[in-house]
Amino acid sequence: MFVVDWIKAVLKFFVVDSIVNILGDLFEQPLIMWAFIGWGWLSVWVMVFSIYDTIGQL
Repeated sequence: MFVVDWIKAVLKFFVVDSIVNILGDLFEQPLIMWAFIGWGWLSVWVMVFSIYDTIGQL
């Protein structure tokens, strides 16, 4: 039972606490940083779909 509790604690640390810290840091950013973050995600999605489309044409 100790091992299961330890695994749950480690997962909570890496998943939940990390997400909360990242979101907390994001909400403190100025509006221009949100624009850059959005532009970055848009660029990532364009690259992913471009690779998908290229592989589909091969």
